[in-house]
Amino acid sequence: MATNMDGDKIDPITEKPIVSATVTAINAETDPGALESDAAKPSRDFKQAIYAIVGGVALPCIPIIVVSAVLLYVIFEHRIVPREGWPDLYVASTQASTDNVTTLIKEIRHQGGKAAYYVHYNPSTITTIASWTGRVIPYLSSSIMALVAFFAARHIVVKSKHGDHTQLPTPEQLTLLISLLGGSGFGPLKETALYRWGRKEKLVAPLPAAFAALGVITLLGLIIPIVDTWFGVATQPVTITQLYNTSTKAYHSYGRNLNPGTAEYPICPDGPGYQAGSGGGYQEWWWPCNLIISMQHENDVYLEGSQAVADLQLAQSTNDVISNYTGPLSSDSTQNQTVFFYGDTRSSNTLDFKAQTLGVSTQCIMATTMCGYLNNNETDDWSFRCSEGFGGDVTYGYPNVWPANASDADSGGTGGYTTGIGYAIDAQLSEAAPMVNWTDGGLVEGTIQSLLRQNPTHFATWAVGYPSDDIKNPLFSSLDPQVFPNNSLTAVWILNCSSTVYDVTYTYVDGALHSFNATLAEPVWGAFFSAPFAWSYLKGLRPAQLTLENAAFKAGSTAKTAADIATIYAKEYSKAALQLSVGAFQPYVNDIEQVRNSSISVARIPLVPLYLLLGFKFIYVLVVIILAIGAYCFTHPAETEVVKAQLSVQGLAAAHFDQPDLVRKNVVQEVQSRLDPAKNRGSPTSETPVQPLERAATAPALGGGPAGEATEELPKVGLMPTRAGTWKFVLLADGAWQSVKPIVQTLVLNEAKAGKLGDIGDAYAAWK
Repeated sequence: MATNMDGDKIDPITEKPIVSATVTAINAETDPGALESDAAKPSRDFKQAIYAIVGGVALPCIPIIVVSAVLLYVIFEHRIVPREGWPDLYVASTQASTDNVTTLIKEIRHQGGKAAYYVHYNPSTITTIASWTGRVIPYLSSSIMALVAFFAARHIVVKSKHGDHTQLPTPEQLTLLISLLGGSGFGPLKETALYRWGRKEKLVAPLPAAFAALGVITLLGLIIPIVDTWFGVATQPVTITQLYNTSTKAYHSYGRNLNPGTAEYPICPDGPGYQAGSGGGYQEWWWPCNLIISMQHENDVYLEGSQAVADLQLAQSTNDVISNYTGPLSSDSTQNQTVFFYGDTRSSNTLDFKAQTLGVSTQCIMATTMCGYLNNNETDDWSFRCSEGFGGDVTYGYPNVWPANASDADSGGTGGYTTGIGYAIDAQLSEAAPMVNWTDGGLVEGTIQSLLRQNPTHFATWAVGYPSDDIKNPLFSSLDPQVFPNNSLTAVWILNCSSTVYDVTYTYVDGALHSFNATLAEPVWGAFFSAPFAWSYLKGLRPAQLTLENAAFKAGSTAKTAADIATIYAKEYSKAALQLSVGAFQPYVNDIEQVRNSSISVARIPLVPLYLLLGFKFIYVLVVIILAIGAYCFTHPAETEVVKAQLSVQGLAAAHFDQPDLVRKNVVQEVQSRLDPAKNRGSPTSETPVQPLERAATAPALGGGPAGEATEELPKVGLMPTRAGTWKFVLLADGAWQSVKPIVQTLVLNEAKAGKLGDIGDAYAAWK
């Protein structure tokens, strides 16, 4: 085919080298490939091409970009970032392990993985926004394939221009190409694949490119709704916890430390106590600040803050509370220990904090046998001796050590006490705390125990009648000699105990004790907390004596074994030590704290499906933009747009009816108007039916076979410029340009049968 190139234009065809002069002289009425005037050029409509390209980009891209932008705006505008808060108050996540493959798959399917955004927004609204594009994307492929049509049209133009007929599509392949460019999903892809593998016929360009483009677009149009569905399933409403650090000026006071008092009424201005004088005994005379004295007389010694003591012991309205912790006291310890400490009733699950306080831990063992209780002894029925330096009478409230043996002591009868306590210098009870003369009058010298400033403190405690003579008590059935010495039915037991005071730092998180750290307190704290018990036989400290009796009663009445008595008593002693001294303490400002809100309802947006969804949408938009840029830069759109518009059923129909402008009119009406006469077995009056060209006898065979022998070649579809400045599809078969009616007939009838041409389907018989 001879051509004359003028820039990007293709001059009207003036001759066909493969067709004889006889062929070229055929009337244009019967030859759709008749020669046109040299002055006629294919029209250029740059504005129309730009509209087509912009429309091909805008229609699919703008909805995707807008919806994605709205989705991201909602997420990041209302996103809540859970704060971990203070490291000391951090609670590690306790999520279930996903080592199991089945569990992991379920987690990914239902929750989208562990990583997620938390958005303070309605989750249904978020998933609805995200699904907008997923619903319309399957319907946008035709707009995108309109851009691909620019490349297809350019290919056909160039190959027609250069006369490269081998690179032009056959009618069947053109039919497949038009179906692919229609962008109707899997149908054209399936038909093209079946055609290729069924007929073993190579697909010429641009059919493979159109097939690949529609395949990618269709695949993305399928993947995006699937990922969108996964995103909708994995996006769920959840309740999260948010932490807020508060100003140090607004910190609460849930810790405890000594109350210094005021200048008018000092309480503990110099620590747990002060040096009061010399008793001439084991240690100097030292006075604890948890006890007060108005006159140097036994009836004038009282508990500091006795009202606070009573409120705490009787569970009255107070901010003070005794809390406890059981576990190792340090990271390198494996032994559990129970520590009771001062807490605050105002602690709640809305405030996490770290506070300092004091705690007491006590351990006791049964020592009745060790201390040689001498029940039924002819000289003394109630005496005991734990060592040469520690002994006494179980009916007395304090130890009375004899120089040789119990028979040498003047126990003084029963004494009226059912419980007693005495402190020793060591855990073996080898020597009792000495007696000191703490006043020049009012008390007889040696009637008060010296307070041992050591931590831990060691003591023996004893009780008579706990449990009472109740044969239903499980202890009676065993008659354990540690509780019922010498098979006596009267319960008498002695305990050897050690009590330790700790400086405690603890954290309280989400309404519960979170961490606990205890370090040994200064030795002076041992004397401070033991003072009320050591002097409990003084009438002014009757509450201390009652706490000992209460501890003995609880241990004896609830224990099932002798070991239980020791354990229960130890706990009761620790609580009582803190209770009796609470009046000397005041609230202490928390070290750190944070407000906790555990009821924030949010949408959990899993990151994996979210960014997969956005990623595939980005790829979708990117493909469209690349196609648009390529169409603008490489397809000469001003010229190609006219051809592109004809790569459709309507375009071929226009070519068949020899009216290229039909593509810009109502094709259905035009086709219908031309079929109406056919219904009545008539023929159009305004047109002479297009007849195929007859091949000249002297024309060489297209196949270029041996001399005098023609080779069969498949017909090809190309383009020819017209006098009107447009392009017309023509069929090259047997060396001549012919009508494209066979292609048109197939495509139009398919459209008619599918009902896509309305009433045109009624005229289907007219095309047979």
